[in-house]
Amino acid sequence: MGAAKVSLFSLVAILAVSVLLELLRTKHPVHIDGAVEEGFEKVKELFVKNFEDGWERDGASLAVFINGTKVVDLWGGYADLQAARKWKQDTVSITFSTTKAVAAICIAMLAERGRLRYDELVSTYWPGFAKHGKENITIQMALSHEAGLGYLDTPITEEIAADHNKIREIIENEWPKWEPGRKNGYHPFTFGWIVDQIVRHVDEKHRSIGQFLREEITGPHHIDYHIGLPLEEEYRVARVTVPSMWERFAEVLHDWRVSWYFLALWKLARDTPLSRAVNNPSWLKAVDRCTLNNPEYHRLEQAAALGIGNARSLATIFDLVRCVIFSRKEPATSFFHDYY
Repeated sequence: MGAAKVSLFSLVAILAVSVLLELLRTKHPVHIDGAVEEGFEKVKELFVKNFEDGWERDGASLAVFINGTKVVDLWGGYADLQAARKWKQDTVSITFSTTKAVAAICIAMLAERGRLRYDELVSTYWPGFAKHGKENITIQMALSHEAGLGYLDTPITEEIAADHNKIREIIENEWPKWEPGRKNGYHPFTFGWIVDQIVRHVDEKHRSIGQFLREEITGPHHIDYHIGLPLEEEYRVARVTVPSMWERFAEVLHDWRVSWYFLALWKLARDTPLSRAVNNPSWLKAVDRCTLNNPEYHRLEQAAALGIGNARSLATIFDLVRCVIFSRKEPATSFFHDYY
């Protein structure tokens, strides 16, 4: 049998098994709760349809603010499908890279208070950062994924990730992987560690980013969002699942543009900058399996990927920022620029 036939047979077999597993998968009635303001009923209809059509396999929440008013607040599905644990009003989940936006807001608050400037060097506030070719990296570059530190050469263990001093030393001794400021390359995990260190060095109380967020934003405004979740709140966290192979193929059949996802998988399987960035820490997985469900990891103040909240809490935070920005008389400063 030729290689092409073997490959085709293997693909058909994989699809057949995936379909069978999908048919045997636990099914539960569609569960939707929450409310929308008058005029936004269509949003709720589409939210429900997303579940009925099978595009949302577990649970989700959706919230929308307009001019400071909450007009959509919906939740539905299951926080743990296998356990039939419904997604409730106070259910929270890992917000992955949306955490970066919340971390950036913390930096913006420090900038507004005059504790830092975006165009200033990171080493101005964090002297140890200047080593090994990092002396010209600005705060803006660090926040814009231009620092050249998309991945670290030192393997990050669970013990190291829980020790901000060790993380600081590793970052200080790291060399940029490209000339800072010349190119943009995603920093999936390192963004969070770098921003946390900036906050610790700039804040007058030298607080961690999780503590700063809690004391300056979420606490005063009673917002249910955390970078470093208290152990007693763990019972509210939704379980994250990874899509089956059939679900991945079904998305491609629905929209061929999703096929680019498989190119990313191919890059992850090889020694590429993407794989190096995503596979360190090696114990933090969300593609082939989901170790992010480990409650111990939810304690970590990882400000790039492990924020925990829901749509309502995120929308509330972003609406607060919008209200502050648009209530000012002076124009907002733009930090967009061309790469050269």
